[in-house]
Amino acid sequence: MSDCETPEGVDGHLKLLSSKNGIRRLLRGCGRAGQESWNFMKAAARGETPAPEPGKDREGPLDAVLDRALENARRAAALPPREQRRFLKVTSLLRSGDGVRVIAETARMSVGGIGVYEALLARSWAVRYENPREMWHLANVAVQMCDSFDPEVYGAAKVADLKARAWGELANACRVADRLREAETAFGEAFAFYVQGSEDRGLLLRLLDLEASLFGTLRQFPLALQALTMLARLHRDAGDDHLAGRALITKALYLFYQGKAEDACTTIAEGLALIDRERDPSLALVAAFDYLLFLVDSNRFKDAQRALFENRPRFMDQGSVAGLKLRWIEGRISYGLRKLKSAEIAIREAKEGLAEAEMGFACALAGLDLAMTLLRQGRREEAVREGLESAAMFSALGIHREILGAARLLEETCRAEITDLAMLEASAQYLRRKMIELGLG
Repeated sequence: MSDCETPEGVDGHLKLLSSKNGIRRLLRGCGRAGQESWNFMKAAARGETPAPEPGKDREGPLDAVLDRALENARRAAALPPREQRRFLKVTSLLRSGDGVRVIAETARMSVGGIGVYEALLARSWAVRYENPREMWHLANVAVQMCDSFDPEVYGAAKVADLKARAWGELANACRVADRLREAETAFGEAFAFYVQGSEDRGLLLRLLDLEASLFGTLRQFPLALQALTMLARLHRDAGDDHLAGRALITKALYLFYQGKAEDACTTIAEGLALIDRERDPSLALVAAFDYLLFLVDSNRFKDAQRALFENRPRFMDQGSVAGLKLRWIEGRISYGLRKLKSAEIAIREAKEGLAEAEMGFACALAGLDLAMTLLRQGRREEAVREGLESAAMFSALGIHREILGAARLLEETCRAEITDLAMLEASAQYLRRKMIELGLG
């Protein structure tokens, strides 16, 4: 048996995996020990026990492996050795796609124990973008299994904490799945169990963070902004600048939704200065992209041009769709700087690519930007054609009701050939904001 298969070996590897500096130490390993460390790191990324043979790396880019390894290692590190092994095993089984049933059938273990509970919540969080239904199901099972935790074994306060956390994660899963009334009820349960428990500060901040997201989804932006302002302050008081920065980045997004682009720029810049880019590289990348959008929407085109230059290599590494969006933003910056021919070329390229990628809303909006660019060049007939084409695309998409009015106004204006540049710019600004808010592009 290798050292990494013993409780001491698992614990030692998990400690190394709790930071990227630790991972670098693993990568500097050599011989059998180095190979075991690398195998363990890849296994932790998958939520698996270590592979017995040095396998071919099919995990994708190294950064993705490291991010998954860090997330799973952080969750597992606080568990007793036996529960660490259960956590890794169950996370691996859940990745098969067969759901909770596979735990009992394949692992021959009861659906119980802190390791299984942690694995359920870890997998629920991991699938939040691609499978909201599975996210909800796994969090719901975690809530149900809390009834199996014996207060005489774990302590009454610990069990209440576990229930509060599970209900909070279920509430967030309900939000993601658009089960908003259930989300509100679940948050009520979470806070009720919280006051029965140890009143752990970290747990409270997590619940408040998730509830702020619900306020945002419900379009209760004043409440969301108050919650996020408080969260940022509490995280800074607790010495966690990264989480304070994350709260500010989310706050900036809600400010943008309300049409306060300049305030959003200031707030997101503050958030970017606080976050640890190694701790959450995806957050850093998305926030940098949003900052670029906010700068353009605030007509700070020179600042946006500098930010684009500084971040272009990172943005371009994110794939073809990200490249199209970047080209589109480049066109908008050129439009703002009155480099109209460059703007036209960039926006046309972006529009064509977005059409090929079947990103209808973004394509229609790029067409509206193109209409504005043509109109500024005095090419009114072409601008009208582009505006009508965009209006038709918006109508064909069956988009949200709150956008239909703006789309219809755009169509009628173009049909009457009343191509007022200020009206087009205002329509485009409103629709861009809604595209981000409603996740349409």
